[in-house]
Amino acid sequence: MASLCLTCVSEGTSLEEQVRRIKDIEAIESDSFVPQAFKSSRDDTKSAVVQVKQESEKGPSQDISLPMSIVYDDSGTLAHPSLFVDKETAEELWLNRLISLRQERLMGSPVT
Repeated sequence: MASLCLTCVSEGTSLEEQVRRIKDIEAIESDSFVPQAFKSSRDDTKSAVVQVKQESEKGPSQDISLPMSIVYDDSGTLAHPSLFVDKETAEELWLNRLISLRQERLMGSPVT
């Protein structure tokens, strides 16, 4: 069995985590280990929805659904739609932002 790693001890990981890590490393280094292709679950658009019942003080219970996975917007574009604003609108937005920054600076508040 391999010795305990010094970085694990300095990071404060538990003995159980260190032993599990060593066994995982030994399993990877063994001759019976077969590398497999990574398959991402990102493309799975199935999202499980959990029904949560919440009782309010005033009325009956309400059903609230919470998403259990991230749903990606696959619109086919690589850039945010706000980058496709026409030039005049973009200049007007920047001018308004610049005016508000100057006003904040003149009033003595920190600029964010």
